[in-house]
Amino acid sequence: MATPVIMPKFGMAQEEGTIIRWLKQAGERVEKGETILEVQTDKIDMEVEAPASGVLTDVRYGVDATVPVTTVIAMIADSAEASPPVTAPVAPAGNESPIAPAEVRISPVAQRMAAAAGVDLTQVVGSGPSGRITKSDVASALAEAKEVEFLQGARLLRATPAARRLAREHNMDLALISGSGPQGRIQAVDVEQGARNKEQQAASASTEVQPAVQGATPTGEPLRGKRRTIASRLSQSWRDAPHIFFTTSIDLSRVDALTADLASEVEAGGGRLTLTVWIARAVATALQRHPRLNAWLQPDDDQLLYTQHSDVHLGIAVAVNDGLLAPVVQHAGGLGLTALAARINDLSARARAGALTPDEVRGGTFTISNLGMYPVDHFTAIINPPEVAILAVGRAQMQPVWNGVAFEPQRRLQATLSADHRAVDGATAAAFLAEFKRLLEEPARLLL
Repeated sequence: MATPVIMPKFGMAQEEGTIIRWLKQAGERVEKGETILEVQTDKIDMEVEAPASGVLTDVRYGVDATVPVTTVIAMIADSAEASPPVTAPVAPAGNESPIAPAEVRISPVAQRMAAAAGVDLTQVVGSGPSGRITKSDVASALAEAKEVEFLQGARLLRATPAARRLAREHNMDLALISGSGPQGRIQAVDVEQGARNKEQQAASASTEVQPAVQGATPTGEPLRGKRRTIASRLSQSWRDAPHIFFTTSIDLSRVDALTADLASEVEAGGGRLTLTVWIARAVATALQRHPRLNAWLQPDDDQLLYTQHSDVHLGIAVAVNDGLLAPVVQHAGGLGLTALAARINDLSARARAGALTPDEVRGGTFTISNLGMYPVDHFTAIINPPEVAILAVGRAQMQPVWNGVAFEPQRRLQATLSADHRAVDGATAAAFLAEFKRLLEEPARLLL
């Protein structure tokens, strides 16, 4: 009896998923619990495991296909039920066009290309209408042939999608990397360490400078996965939302003093009392006092629907290897410094390891983007839809400040608020930013 493989529902609000990559091809044997494909949902890459052991058949959707949840995307047949593999068509002599098997839908150009290269068309998933195989599908099959052989020989290799992607980028053999995750699963950090070791070995082995390649033509490729989602969402935001920007400079003297006093207590609770934690605490408090910015603006037929939230769900932007994620601290307004620090530390670490769940990047009502770890003094951020505002924070640095008598050194930072002018007036945005500045310059108020 065949077992269906469905598009899983990883989160409560998920409605669809996009296939990033099939790790197993039609006709291959799979084991129950083995990863057979990678799926993206709301910028999170997830692995889909085989629900049964048998032979993968009837693959209905190809790479980049967006499929509603619970839709059948393939079948797993018992070994006894699986049909014998169909051999690839043989190119006829002369100038006759090769003929593909009747059950294969394929364009004439792709058909000739497959016959010339000896590609088994039964192993190619078509991306055209009604599953028709196109020239690009055959080209992808050729490019991935070596990687498929590797995957066939390492069926039970456990690695996160982020780790697999990094391994491809760095040309790393996952079989040679030790995993630090549960049950030996290879994490992104494991691949990064392996890549660093590889670079160090190469540097020590030879210092010869390679000549530049002359006449090399750069090749383009479509945006995929997280990058495509980020491009789509931010283009929509910049196109539809009229952004207005407000910048302020903040004295961190009292924050620094309180950090020195409270750091050890916060660390005992599982977090670190970083400047990001203070910023998040100040934002959450300021949003409770200026809730107009703690909202969504969404299209509703021919109208715009404004929804103001009573709870603050704070997105903290985290840079990852293949893009940007904003894991959400739920109910941030009710968390003290210790709990907030522990939560931010946990979410950030799992974001970089590719271990977040879809529900942990959904439902944000306001986002903070902090580039203070880079030599960036000031920048503006694009609003993360459907939110109506985002706060961009630059690095903190010492500056001379006139106190009325003389210049004195102060550690200061600049913060810039981007607001959607359709939902937020200038005075409202300015009042929020003034409250945020006051709370950071008088941080004892955040302990009340």
